[in-house]
Amino acid sequence: MSALQIAGRYAKSLIDLSTEQQVLAAVAEDMSALGEVCRHPEFLALLQSPIVPSDKKTAVVQQLFGGKFQKLTISFALLLVTKGREGLLPSICTAFAEQYRAIRKVRLARVITAVPLDPAELKAIETKFSVWLAPGETMELEQRQDPSIIGGFIFEMGDRNYNASIRRQLGELKENLHDTSYVSLIEKR
Repeated sequence: MSALQIAGRYAKSLIDLSTEQQVLAAVAEDMSALGEVCRHPEFLALLQSPIVPSDKKTAVVQQLFGGKFQKLTISFALLLVTKGREGLLPSICTAFAEQYRAIRKVRLARVITAVPLDPAELKAIETKFSVWLAPGETMELEQRQDPSIIGGFIFEMGDRNYNASIRRQLGELKENLHDTSYVSLIEKR
């Protein structure tokens, strides 16, 4: 079984447990915060190190998150350490976020621009592409910057995208300038 499948099963188990205990939203916040912590290379190195004993890892998890997270989230993290699966924690956090969005019928979308957009511009883009949503779905819009697109924006949601970047438009213009298919029409006259 692949690591992604294992992470997905752990995430599903945590979702089921937190739903049963009626703390799903709080656990989702905890897992989001835990996912952010897992992006720090030092913490990730600690989790994945075979040299650091599990009791030290347990102590670090207790020290960092004890009292700040739900008891269920802490117990889950400690279970992963006990089972030697703590290296999967970043993947589990990602799988949990995806499954939680699916439960809430939230689609993740990304807008890529050369410069940051203000909230009104983001709202306009969100409104324009809300037609891509199924009935009952909402959109979670993530913004990224990529100066290489020069201007405009690229919108991505799932397997669909809309490219309104200046880089693409300049590329098309360049391609059209090199297009000589009209020459034969002129020579016939």
